[in-house]
Amino acid sequence: MTQPILVLHPQVSNLKELIDNCLEPSLYNARILNAFIKVASALNQKNYPVHIKFNTGLNRLGFFDSDVSNVTEKLNVTTAVKAVSVFSHLAASEDHSEENFTKTQIETFNTIVKDFKQQYAAEIFLHLCNTSGILNYPEAHFDMVRTGIGLYGFGNDPAYNKHLKPIASLKSIISQIHHVEKGESVGYNRAYKTTDFITTATIPIGHADGISRQFGNEVGCVWVNGQKAPIIGNVCMDMIMINITSIDCKEGDEVVIFDQEHTASQLANSARTISYEIITAISQRVTRLFIE
Repeated sequence: MTQPILVLHPQVSNLKELIDNCLEPSLYNARILNAFIKVASALNQKNYPVHIKFNTGLNRLGFFDSDVSNVTEKLNVTTAVKAVSVFSHLAASEDHSEENFTKTQIETFNTIVKDFKQQYAAEIFLHLCNTSGILNYPEAHFDMVRTGIGLYGFGNDPAYNKHLKPIASLKSIISQIHHVEKGESVGYNRAYKTTDFITTATIPIGHADGISRQFGNEVGCVWVNGQKAPIIGNVCMDMIMINITSIDCKEGDEVVIFDQEHTASQLANSARTISYEIITAISQRVTRLFIE
């Protein structure tokens, strides 16, 4: 069984390849709409499914509400493509202080949909909500929702996070242990200087793997044998150094960067970022192991 795949941000240079692989594009401005109709027509497509993106306040991608007539006019005079959905995206659905803004977005979307349906006869389905929209605005679920970070077990709110299970763990090992004297430095630029005798461990993971430099110098931490070990010095391209002075461990022992207990959300909070950034930053050179 196969299901349609929506491509959210296609470029003109990719449109033929998209059709060759039976992928369904989001069309978000006049340039991409005109280009896709042209490519689909040249390839003798009939009613190729497309999704029309409207901007309701995020101001990132999408047609404006004033573009409804122009969009439907182009769709009504071609047989190469057929709109199967109309959608938008919420800007601050996780932020309760922006509730009025989010409700205005929902109202704007409803108005766009009403106008679109009056001018375009084909049946369309509607979608608006991201993970936080799903949790906070059930009235805006429409026909479909697009959960993102929720798939990874995070709900952008402690009240919801406790009901979700993070699905990913990131682990490494201790490559080498050093005993560093008082007054010595650790890492590039001598960013960390010891005020006492310490024991450090070097871990083979760095900013080329997705561990940003912002986690260096005791901002972030990892876990060794269940104990917290702060990252010291600057994060290197391929390595981090951690303080294990009070931890009983040895070379080869497992190191947890995040897992179900010590979550990516907690690591993100230490650097004032979000779990989404942590998870999506993990580079392709990190081995993935899928466990059923």
